Amino acid sequence: MFNRQRTLELEASPSSARRARQFFRNAAGQCHLAPEQIRRGELAVSELVTNAVLYARGPIRLRAGARKPGMRVEVSDGDPHVPHMGDPTPDRVGSRGLPIVAAVAAEWGWDSEADERGKRVWFTLPAQDDAPAEA
Repeated sequence: MFNRQRTLELEASPSSARRARQFFRNAAGQCHLAPEQIRRGELAVSELVTNAVLYARGPIRLRAGARKPGMRVEVSDGDPHVPHMGDPTPDRVGSRGLPIVAAVAAEWGWDSEADERGKRVWFTLPAQDDAPAEA
């Protein structure tokens, strides 16, 4: 799945999203992601780790690594419940995390292994920005 990977164990703490963004930024630099992809990845990592802190049980694990041509990032937690896409409305406080991840990532999804407790939510990013250059 990964060519090279790094792993960070996180606590269910408000400071975990900040630590996760820093970890991602360092891993993304080693994978030679374009600056815009790094910004998108920081946003997606922050959303997934925040969801794990707020709703999951057990340890939170962040894995990031090169996956040609780009990067794959996974956030694992101890909650076996399937993640679901929220229906954000202007008046609703939450339900924006997965729609944000879907909007900024090339692909996203979730899975679990039979011998693991919980789930793994993942996303991929291309190495370069796919958007056309602005004139």
